[in-house]
Amino acid sequence: MDKAFLFALLTSLIWGLAPVFEKIGLSGKIDPYTGVVIRTIPITVVSVAGLVFAGGLGSIRSVDVKSAAFVCAGGLIAGLLGQFAFYSALKSGEASLVVPVAATYPLVALVVSAIFLGEAVTLQKAAGIVLVVGGVMLLK
Repeated sequence: MDKAFLFALLTSLIWGLAPVFEKIGLSGKIDPYTGVVIRTIPITVVSVAGLVFAGGLGSIRSVDVKSAAFVCAGGLIAGLLGQFAFYSALKSGEASLVVPVAATYPLVALVVSAIFLGEAVTLQKAAGIVLVVGGVMLLK
């Protein structure tokens, strides 16, 4: 197995575990937006501390404005808007349904990547899309 696949698998395991904690947290007296804000605080603190500890704080100065703007846009879209939508769904629905449906975002990424980045839609990718959509349809 290559490094990218192993990290993708690790991501899947981590992202599969996190909603369990989040669903438990959202079952209390907390609205989804407040949940997103509370979730973001330790991420920010630990991330900045890690950057400082690793001596990488200076690397921020070398990042070009265009790259930073696109990464910030992705963070706002996924980290704020997407997380708010996810928490809203998770608070009112079952994690076993919400998480798999929310996890169909690769379908959107595939289409957008093909249109705007010129990435190829192969037969293998198309078959994967069919399987993902079929799986979601079975959940509903």
